[in-house]
Amino acid sequence: MFKTRLSKKRESLIKVKESNNSMTKHGFLFFMVVVVLWNCAGSPPTPIPDPIAEKIPETNIQPEPIVVTPPSPPKPVSIRSISYDVNSMTIQWRSSIDPDHKRYVLLRSMDDSSVVDTLSIKQNTRDTVHVLDRFDPTIVNWFWILVENESGLSIEGERSTHKLETEPPEKTRLSDTEYDGLLKIRWRQNENDDFSSYNVYQSPTADMSNKINLKTLDFKKDTLFVLPMDDVYYYQLGVKDHWGLESFSNIIKADHFVKIWNQEYSVLTTRVIDLSSMKLFGEIPSNIGLFQNLEVLRLQNNFLSGPFSEDLWKLKNLRLLNLSNNQFSGNIPSSIDQLTSLEELWLSSNHFSGELPYQLFLLGRLTHLNISDNNLKGNLSESISRLVNLEYLNLWNNEISGFIPLEIGNLSKLEFLSLSGNRMTGEIPIELGNAKRLRSIALFENVLTGTIPNSITNLPGLEYLGLFDNNLSGDVPDHLMNSLHLSYLRLNKNNFESIDHGSMCASGYDWNNFTYYDVSNNDFDDPPICFHNSEMLRIRSSYIKK
Repeated sequence: MFKTRLSKKRESLIKVKESNNSMTKHGFLFFMVVVVLWNCAGSPPTPIPDPIAEKIPETNIQPEPIVVTPPSPPKPVSIRSISYDVNSMTIQWRSSIDPDHKRYVLLRSMDDSSVVDTLSIKQNTRDTVHVLDRFDPTIVNWFWILVENESGLSIEGERSTHKLETEPPEKTRLSDTEYDGLLKIRWRQNENDDFSSYNVYQSPTADMSNKINLKTLDFKKDTLFVLPMDDVYYYQLGVKDHWGLESFSNIIKADHFVKIWNQEYSVLTTRVIDLSSMKLFGEIPSNIGLFQNLEVLRLQNNFLSGPFSEDLWKLKNLRLLNLSNNQFSGNIPSSIDQLTSLEELWLSSNHFSGELPYQLFLLGRLTHLNISDNNLKGNLSESISRLVNLEYLNLWNNEISGFIPLEIGNLSKLEFLSLSGNRMTGEIPIELGNAKRLRSIALFENVLTGTIPNSITNLPGLEYLGLFDNNLSGDVPDHLMNSLHLSYLRLNKNNFESIDHGSMCASGYDWNNFTYYDVSNNDFDDPPICFHNSEMLRIRSSYIKK
């Protein structure tokens, strides 16, 4: 019975299945018909819901969208280093990390602005170095890299400059100056590879504010500069490289000190050395010649000895030299003409001998010449006329002989003349009266002959006339007293034959001007009538033969 029921149920299921299959076939045919009609009519008919399809659940699965990625610019590249030597500047940058980059462009500007100069384009992306041959490192140069990729996109890196790596050469230190007639400035040799030159600067002030470039030395091995010393200056050394960058040394004051008889003097600043009346002994030290700026040297009234020091010839600026009242001996050197600036020469009261050198009369600037009280011999050269600026000439108490040169009258500036105490002969030259500025004439204690020239008595400024102790003769000129300034007159110990005292008294001359008057020991014995009261007339220290 159980089997009968199972068979009936299986038969029922088979019938239902067959019925469903039939319905499926009929639905598919219907769908095909609708499709054909849609294509033919141009618009789809209203779909008829499929009872089977309605039973199939819908799904939410969507197709993945296609994403298009836009190209991106490359990453920037920075400057790795900027270096230079004497020949070139090298700019090196980092390699790009982007595999698709195409080229590098090296850009430059003179400042951190938009002004651009293209230096190089590198198509080889492994080439990251550029060498620049022409440049001026003293001018700030800015460099940067532009990177381009295959897509045509580009980007610029940060700007870099060589300024931070540009330094002047190493400083050189000046050592102390040396002096041996010339100033010597020394320094150590500079070892910089890019060294170019030394510049020696001079300034009158310690801050070097007004410095000038004295000399440019182009050789690396030069470590000495020599120059004449004419004043105290400050010096500095500049070391320059090939790019014009310069470093400066320490500042030194060029000076040098020397001891003269335990007195210390600066060889640069000393203009006057006065050691008169200091009881000094010995010879003049040789280092006296170091004082090239010396203008006045006074050593009178000491016990100095030895010959005339030729170390004095180095004193090219010497204007006054006084060696009087010492014990110097020997000849006056012919090389004395090297003292070209000399204006006053005082050599009196020594033991100089020989003749006056011709070169002495080449010192055209001389205004005062005193070589009295020595042992000089020979004649007085007519070359004395070369001393056109001479105002004072004193050769008293020597052994000079011969005639008084006529040319002495050409000394138009001469005011004081003393040739006394020598062995001069001949007459007083008339030409002496041409020296119109003469105020004092001392020719006593010689062997002069002849008369008093009228030209002398006509000198307008004559104050002193000493002609005593000679062999002069003739009449004393009547107009001798015409000189309004005459106050000292000594004609004693001669062979004058007459003097007109009466005319002198009658002339109304003011005898109060006189300090000394002596006409004694001549060939006349006529005391002046108006001289009966000499004290009243203030004629002092005179001796009038009675």
